[in-house]
Amino acid sequence: MKTCFLFILVFVLSACQKGDEQTTYTDNSETIAVVGDKAITANLLKAYLNANGISKTDGPTLNQALENLITEIAIANVATKKGLKLTDEQLLGIEYIKIKALVSEAQGDYLKENTVTDEEIQQAYDAANQQVGGFEYHVHHLLYKDEIEAIKALDEIKSVEDYLEKEKQFLAENPGMRNVGDISWVNLGRLPEKFREVLPNAEENSVIKTVVSSPFGAHVVYLEAKRPITPPKLEDVKQAVIKTVQQQKLSKFSQLARAKANVTIKE
Repeated sequence: MKTCFLFILVFVLSACQKGDEQTTYTDNSETIAVVGDKAITANLLKAYLNANGISKTDGPTLNQALENLITEIAIANVATKKGLKLTDEQLLGIEYIKIKALVSEAQGDYLKENTVTDEEIQQAYDAANQQVGGFEYHVHHLLYKDEIEAIKALDEIKSVEDYLEKEKQFLAENPGMRNVGDISWVNLGRLPEKFREVLPNAEENSVIKTVVSSPFGAHVVYLEAKRPITPPKLEDVKQAVIKTVQQQKLSKFSQLARAKANVTIKE
């Protein structure tokens, strides 16, 4: 409730900014109710819905939202009459909410000025398919923190049957370890870099002859099988591709904004 009230407070208070920036807000939307001398407008109710993540706008939902907002404003009026003040922490919370709102506006404005083109969509789609590699792989692996341990385990494996026996033993000894043993079918895009290097050239139903390193540790890998995959049609994943490109653009925008800002971090 406190977070919601702070959000609504930001919505109706002066922006408290300087220079040519926005300094006041005028709400000309329809008045729905009045609590004491505080008008609840359509825009204020909308702010309440947004603050609480309420997307439904049917009659019962709006009526319940209005009732809740009336109660909150009534309680806030009690605080005002008693002369209760927001703490510095709460005021800073309001300031941060304003910052986040401005970030959202700036990002939306940047995406309007830098719309995703058909060429960018195609390039991102092609790059994703290339990363996947056209195949998916049925992979088993054993993970060791110590590379020497992994090398020793691999030396003991002379055949696929040896590997499968070692896998049973490994899983029994490490019951809490996740994503080891048979991890089923995966594409290259979901795997660490070294996996992506060795799997395309590995034979099916074979144990990789060298230990495969990753940020997680040292792996003994058995490739059970591989099969070609057909990428989804562009029209079926277009919206997801657009979102990916937009995120890339926003990442670039963040870097540019940071680079242009006069930042001083004091020790």
